[in-house]
Amino acid sequence: MKTVSVNIGGNAPGSKFDTEANNLQIGDKVIVETANGAEWGVVATAPSQSKGKPNNLILRKADAQDERTIKGLVAAASNALKATEERIAKYKLPMKPLSAHYTMDGSKVLIHFFSENRVDFRELVKDLAYTLRARIELRQVGPRDEVKIVGAMGPCGMQCCCARFARAGERGGAEPVNIKMAKNQNISLNPQKINGMCGRLLCCLSYENEHYCRVMDKMPRWGSEVTTPDGKGTAQDCNCLKETVNVKFQNGDIANFKSFKLSDLKCKHCGRRDSDKQ
Repeated sequence: MKTVSVNIGGNAPGSKFDTEANNLQIGDKVIVETANGAEWGVVATAPSQSKGKPNNLILRKADAQDERTIKGLVAAASNALKATEERIAKYKLPMKPLSAHYTMDGSKVLIHFFSENRVDFRELVKDLAYTLRARIELRQVGPRDEVKIVGAMGPCGMQCCCARFARAGERGGAEPVNIKMAKNQNISLNPQKINGMCGRLLCCLSYENEHYCRVMDKMPRWGSEVTTPDGKGTAQDCNCLKETVNVKFQNGDIANFKSFKLSDLKCKHCGRRDSDKQ
């Protein structure tokens, strides 16, 4: 059994589904089984070996008839989202609608929205159910999922990782990110440097952290003695991406610096102190 991540309705946060098919590719439309019945979605990750408890199943890859049905549902969802925006303004509710999608039979509309606080939307649901002639389910999401659904440009100039390729973890939400990961990269802890468009810590800190931890465990400590092809020197700055070390050679009052590949060095005190490790 294989597992893939599927964006229900095309843009909802990714959820894991099991499948016996090996030919699914990123971008394929599929029909999946959920608590709401049959829904459509878009494959977001390549199939991988299933681990842990079983997930809901992918029923089939969308065929020509499914494609026509999905096209109609997408148009209806656009109208539903517009109606939701109008009703939110009418009731003056502190919430921001993000996306809407119908189940395959068109009997239910699932609407994702963002709000900082809990919202009493009972009147909104009644109004929408009467207007759209369908059952309504409103789902509140956090700031990370807001960016994932809407999409945004990150400080690197590219589309945000969460919307482009980073997917949900085992908990069903974003992978955990903590401030220690920023320290591992020796990044300034200025919020403008380490926070993404969602206002939370950058997602890239999480998936880059494994590389930084692995390399840092091999790097010489700052100020320690190292043996280089040019003789003995003192380790200075380290570059974990290039895996290089800047070495200082002291000759009386004159200091020279030279960069070496980590693989070319021998050091007595390599790796982080235990107190520095996660």
